[in-house]
Amino acid sequence: MSADDFDRKGFLSDYVYSHRTKVLGLYSRQFDECGKLSEQVQYLVVNSSVKETERSKICSLLFAERTLRGCQAAIRLCEIGMVQEAQVLTRTALETMFHSSALLVKPEVIDDMLLNDEHEARKFAESILKDVSEDQVSLEDKDYLEALRDRSVGKQYSVYDSAKITGMSRKYAVEYRFLSALAGHATIRSLERSLAPEDNGYAFYIGPSEDQLELTLSIIAHCLEQCVHNLRLLMRDLG
Repeated sequence: MSADDFDRKGFLSDYVYSHRTKVLGLYSRQFDECGKLSEQVQYLVVNSSVKETERSKICSLLFAERTLRGCQAAIRLCEIGMVQEAQVLTRTALETMFHSSALLVKPEVIDDMLLNDEHEARKFAESILKDVSEDQVSLEDKDYLEALRDRSVGKQYSVYDSAKITGMSRKYAVEYRFLSALAGHATIRSLERSLAPEDNGYAFYIGPSEDQLELTLSIIAHCLEQCVHNLRLLMRDLG
């Protein structure tokens, strides 16, 4: 498939599979490492079981499963050259990994996470009531939103809190904040990925990229390694 097809269809073009073949060859070691770790996590998730009464362990397992899906999706995006988009998902995978880890280290933190859900629900209700015109909100929905706003007594609990509980503040500072600045947030710096350096400056570029591919795959691998560790702890506790 030609580059002209990509110019018409973008990343929906089959041209990306030519790029996939190339990078899977060039970066076979990195992709193989992520693939093997993904298989380990997949096995552990599928073969894990927790009691219905163990809320913290249930949520830790479910956060681990979300982490796995996020990493697998990020790997697929790396294959077709959508590295920045892969970084967005990798950042989300780190979030769920931090929470999964915190629930194993300090099970009672689930209460703080639940209060944060209430905090976010309250913010949502307040935002709708403030910024959406009344004629766009039914009376029934308005009553519900007002009740949600008034009943919520939550408090904020952040990803950083989970990282700190688990002793992963450095990983948060180095990997998570890095991905936030370059991909996760709409920063001016994140726009650099759409520019290609030339002799006389820069040119607009849209297409498959290998920029930061190895770095992204290494972060994905670190995230999956922590998942393996967490799930083995979970299975050991159950055993």
